[in-house]
Amino acid sequence: MQSLRQRLLVVEDDLTVARALSRALARAGYSVAVARSCAAARSLAQSFDLAILDLDLPDGNGADLGRALLSEGKVPSVLFFTSSSDSSLLARARCLGSVVMKSLGTSPVLAWLAANAANTSEVPQSGTAPSAHSYRASSASSLRRSRAR
Repeated sequence: MQSLRQRLLVVEDDLTVARALSRALARAGYSVAVARSCAAARSLAQSFDLAILDLDLPDGNGADLGRALLSEGKVPSVLFFTSSSDSSLLARARCLGSVVMKSLGTSPVLAWLAANAANTSEVPQSGTAPSAHSYRASSASSLRRSRAR
């Protein structure tokens, strides 16, 4: 459970997936807001600690939305939770953040969040951020952690 409730934005057009993901996140102690389109996400005035974005959305794609949310300062980081098979779109997403395939379920998302929280709690006193990490799911039963370069 999170000691400080982080505010997460989930952008997912599939209602079943949005509900399952937001329930899992809420059980883990996160405060969750759900938007079902790019337009709905862009219209939100508040900022969030993280955005979890689908790549295939009805009015755009998560990579473009992620870039916009990051550049507008609405989120400091993004995680993509997708079933997209578009290699170009997946490559664009990986340039912005980590990608977790929906077929693996919510466990890799929760693992990524837990590891990210552990890394941000280790910020040195100098104020510099800890080194960035990327998490790639290599199979349904394992998660491989590799340093982002």
